[in-house]
Amino acid sequence: MQTVSLRITLFSALFALSALMAQETRKVSDAWTLDAISGNARLVADWMTANPKPHNKLDWTYGAFYAGIAALGLSDPALPYLGQIRELGKASGWTPLTRTYHADDHCIGQSWLELAAFENNPVYVERLRQTYDYILANPHKGPLDFTKKDNQKRWSWCDALFMSPTVLVKMYGLTGDTRYLAFMDQEYKSTADYLYSKEDHFFFRDSRYFDKQSKNGKHVYWCRGNGWVFGSLPIILRDLPQDWPTRGFYLGLFKEMAAALKQAQHADGAWRPSLCDREDPDMPEMSGTSFFTYGLLWGINNGVLDRAEYLPCVQKAWAVITRNINAEGRLGWVQPIGDRPVASYTADDYEVYAVGAYLCAAMELRKLVIADAHAARKTVEVVNPLGSYRAAETVTLDWPKLGFKADKVRVFDVRNSAVLPHQLIDADGDGTPDELIFKTYALARQSRAFWVFESDTVPAAPTAAVCFSRHAPERMDDYLWENDRTAARIYGPVIMKPAPAGQSLVSSGIDIWNKSVRYPIIDKWLKRKNYHADEGEGMDNYKVGPGRGCGGLGVFNAGTCFVSQNWATQKHLASGPVRTVFEVTYAPWACGNGVTVAETRRMSLDAGSHFTRCESRFTITGSAPLTAGPGIDTSAAHLHNGLLAVHPEQGWMTNFEPEQPKMGAIATAVVLPTKATLMSDTTENVYLLAALTPDKPFVWYAGAAWSGAGDFVNATYWNGYVAAFAAGLRTPLTVTVK
Repeated sequence: MQTVSLRITLFSALFALSALMAQETRKVSDAWTLDAISGNARLVADWMTANPKPHNKLDWTYGAFYAGIAALGLSDPALPYLGQIRELGKASGWTPLTRTYHADDHCIGQSWLELAAFENNPVYVERLRQTYDYILANPHKGPLDFTKKDNQKRWSWCDALFMSPTVLVKMYGLTGDTRYLAFMDQEYKSTADYLYSKEDHFFFRDSRYFDKQSKNGKHVYWCRGNGWVFGSLPIILRDLPQDWPTRGFYLGLFKEMAAALKQAQHADGAWRPSLCDREDPDMPEMSGTSFFTYGLLWGINNGVLDRAEYLPCVQKAWAVITRNINAEGRLGWVQPIGDRPVASYTADDYEVYAVGAYLCAAMELRKLVIADAHAARKTVEVVNPLGSYRAAETVTLDWPKLGFKADKVRVFDVRNSAVLPHQLIDADGDGTPDELIFKTYALARQSRAFWVFESDTVPAAPTAAVCFSRHAPERMDDYLWENDRTAARIYGPVIMKPAPAGQSLVSSGIDIWNKSVRYPIIDKWLKRKNYHADEGEGMDNYKVGPGRGCGGLGVFNAGTCFVSQNWATQKHLASGPVRTVFEVTYAPWACGNGVTVAETRRMSLDAGSHFTRCESRFTITGSAPLTAGPGIDTSAAHLHNGLLAVHPEQGWMTNFEPEQPKMGAIATAVVLPTKATLMSDTTENVYLLAALTPDKPFVWYAGAAWSGAGDFVNATYWNGYVAAFAAGLRTPLTVTVK
């Protein structure tokens, strides 16, 4: 016993000495300011990236690291961190390691699925989905006893509750498939029933520790093992539907563990490797401490934990974590890979999983600091009532009712700890803004919060015109528009003229420009002249001619289609980070039986969307029951004879065209917000039609994607996106401002 006491004393002295030396030499601030928090997070992330561990970057150690990198990257997508995840995914083909059932090999999926949701890329999801679908079809039924063969084909060790359930809840969010949640509930509860102590409110690491005791005769509850569990719960609860039947189970477990962790915290702010015996050994452990801090901060931020009771715990913990970050950004005092409390590490020991936990905690602290500094904020609650992922949604708020100053207003995404680009829109054209709009995404049946406030301290989001449109007189009067996903054009008066002034092209079809980059390309390509070959950004390889292209309008009278000539006048209304808007008119054209139609069309394209919204108002002369709608060119002559998917009862139609050598495949779609009827014309254009009335605006959507962009690489992905978009039009987000 004397030897043990001496060893503990030496370790305590070593920790105190290293902390004192760090205070004298470090440059890392423990101030609760945005600059300090964000600066420290980047410092630690950058150091760890520059000093990698020799682990497989697809294993669980790096899975936790990249979960933190995702949190940091989502807080400011302009920083390079999301790129790290993207590069790893591409290098691995977005394929996890080969142990199908083993939770450790699932963990990398956390960051991949976060990126998939943010970037709307189904390619990132597919291999993980195949893995889980196999597991669900062939579930392992063996015991959780860690001494039995194949026990790790289930979640037989508590660490696994961070590795796999967190991926399953994200998989549900992207697919809406409740089987993933049901499996998560079943297996999580089985593990908790087996490993969780209802007396001490901690998890045994695995069944081998049921009867083991510390040197002081106490149960052995491993700090990091419980850190994995506690860190999993905020990730699950964040995206689990509010009315999911088992939500109360996860909340109850979180609260019980939080109360026990509060009691187990050492006076110096850190947790020891053995939670119930601070003396065996008496050493700080930063990976568990970081996970606990993350969880406690999440609980405070979301009103799950009492702030007055738990904030002192967080303050002490954050101070001790910061003390153990050296000037270069190395987070020390991290227990190496293991499965039990040990004393064989020092202030010089570091690991990638501790950095991941620290980054998650830092982003939660960022939210707390912003909330405290902006008490007058408005909270915008956004609820997705659908069981499907919505990739790009524009939220519209009443600008005058917000009552903020335009030059100081900020929109903050609470989930991702990010300041979002926003835009003020003059919807009624009276010269003053009516709406504040911002872009987001929503997982299946997800509830999300956003804060709107004035600030002098929170940096503004980028204001560059990601959504851009303009008249191009230098290109024979084209009118072009684009966002970060797609680009398009319609033809103007000059191109109708004979050569050399024009091309004798009479067409109100919509032409698609295929882009593979997220920055604007219109002006650059126009200067280049030849944009029909891909030079690394995309190309114009879509043929329109006099057809409808992708979404050109047709008016039908008694079964015959009539189309306008090129646009006659144009007016640019807005470009910005969230939306571009312009208006064109079409001169009256004959529609049979003495009927003529003139059109004024307002077109808009929002950030992140593949769909242009078209709202037309018609002046009709004469009397006849007319229908109208967008068409898609399906002709073989234009190479548009692809896989046509038609769902008029749901208001959508797609065409996934044949892949062309060195050009990829083009996907097109049209959508009406209501049920439609199907019609074709004599030149192989297929239409979705609805009744046309002169006193009501006629709304439709035209969209496109390109396999060369690396996202919608097959018809299944494209049809899924379009179906979800159409469903979202029929069932919009619920938005409440408080």
